[in-house]
Amino acid sequence: MRSHRYIIKDSLKADEVARDLELQLDINRMSDVRILSVNAQNEILVQMEENEEAGDVIDVFMKEYKTAEIIE
Repeated sequence: MRSHRYIIKDSLKADEVARDLELQLDINRMSDVRILSVNAQNEILVQMEENEEAGDVIDVFMKEYKTAEIIE
C-alpha cells in the first residue's frame, strides 16, 4: 500500500478538499482508496494499493490544491 501526503494551500481547508476528492473518486468508481484529512496541519493523507488509474485521477485533481506531495 502506498501513502501520499498532500500539503494543501493555506487558502483552502483540508477537510473540504478531502470531501471533494472522495466525490471525484466515487464518480470514477474507484473505491480502493482511503482518504484522511489532517486539519491541524492542513494535509490530506491518501492510501491506496498500486493502481495507476486511481493515481492519475488523484494527481490531476490535486494539482490545483497542493503545495507539496510526500510519498511514503
